[in-house]
Amino acid sequence: MIVEGNITIIILTPLFIPMLAQYGIDPVHFGIFFVLAIAIGTLTPPLGTIMFATCSITKTKIEDFIVASLPFLAILALFTLALAYIPALSMWLPTYVK
Repeated sequence: MIVEGNITIIILTPLFIPMLAQYGIDPVHFGIFFVLAIAIGTLTPPLGTIMFATCSITKTKIEDFIVASLPFLAILALFTLALAYIPALSMWLPTYVK
């Protein structure tokens, strides 16, 4: 939440990749989950970079943006939790393509 999303991916991905094999986590599943978690962080206060950029461009009050984005954040959070506990959700397409 404190660091911008792209920078977070660049800094933390090399740190997390070696741990994935030790814990038996598929890199594709981790990548999808990681991006969704970063998306939630960039949309939520107090330091949501996408929230501030959107409010600045559209000239919207931050309070109005937060209220309007709550249903979308709830859906994103539920999907992220489901993805964390049911890895088959993120792995059905890659296993089907192989």
